[in-house]
Amino acid sequence: MMQNAYRRLYALWMREGIGGIIRHGLRRPPLRQRFVARYAPKAGPGLEIGPSHSPLAPKTEGFNVEILDHASAQDLRTKYRNAGVDIDHIEDVDFIWRGESLPETVGRRGCYDWIIASHVIEHTPDLVGFLGDCQALLQESGRLILVVPDKRYCFDHFQSLTSTGDVLDAHQFGRTRPSPGRVFDHFANAVGKGRHRVLSWHRRAPGAMQLVHTLEGARDSWRHAQTDDAYVDVHNWRFTPESFRLIIGDLRDLGLLELGITDGPTGAGGEFCACLQRSNNRHGDRIANLTAVERPSAEPTRFEADENADYPIARTIASSMRFSATSRPAR
Repeated sequence: MMQNAYRRLYALWMREGIGGIIRHGLRRPPLRQRFVARYAPKAGPGLEIGPSHSPLAPKTEGFNVEILDHASAQDLRTKYRNAGVDIDHIEDVDFIWRGESLPETVGRRGCYDWIIASHVIEHTPDLVGFLGDCQALLQESGRLILVVPDKRYCFDHFQSLTSTGDVLDAHQFGRTRPSPGRVFDHFANAVGKGRHRVLSWHRRAPGAMQLVHTLEGARDSWRHAQTDDAYVDVHNWRFTPESFRLIIGDLRDLGLLELGITDGPTGAGGEFCACLQRSNNRHGDRIANLTAVERPSAEPTRFEADENADYPIARTIASSMRFSATSRPAR
């Protein structure tokens, strides 16, 4: 392995000189790819949920992975044909989700070494149900790898943070779609940054915040959500790394989830990554966790300081699977 690395560096030096080594040879892969390399071995078996045109564990790169999405590969290629993305990255879909539980969709339980869900959980109306479904699909030592937008650095910037109580209410009432009020809040408060109103950014991005929609438009969407059966897709949940740790810890300590955070949540740019596994460990001093939510660190994380990291967040948010898990108890 080291010999191959040296050969690549030597080839870069011969082709582009020392500048080539600086530009390419020493570049660290993006945080999300580092998490995949660490926790999703190619031998699998694995499941990637809602990868659309941006799979993190592509079959074409040798991953033993199955794909679950809301539409077939052909339908996804049609959907994104004029969206300015590379539809050649869309891979064959093994399971099409139609509203049932994930174990019902897959037809098996306890079968995966790892599951990847990138920019998916914020769309799920029942977070406990979704995490419980993933837990049911994992082998005893299996890992759930999550990539989640940091609400401070995307269009959710002015939205309130999700609380554990919000998550519990959604699970108790078996929510299968966003409430009309949640739809209103999204359209009334969504912002973009800078002249082009980009929907996601890294911490040091310049530019002022601008509203994306009008208040009148938010009112119309609110009314539409009350009277129409069409699903209005918004972010149901808003997290920072600290608030995500608090909620997962609460769900674990309340006995609603066996999975606990074993790595992360670690931030880079406008998102953070976390790895969850079955764990008997409690999640520490709750006062300390609450204080961390109230006063998140102002210092960039070790990954956020990586200037070579790739932050395709706006593309991912626009293309992430419009996914809503039905209410299911954790198992």
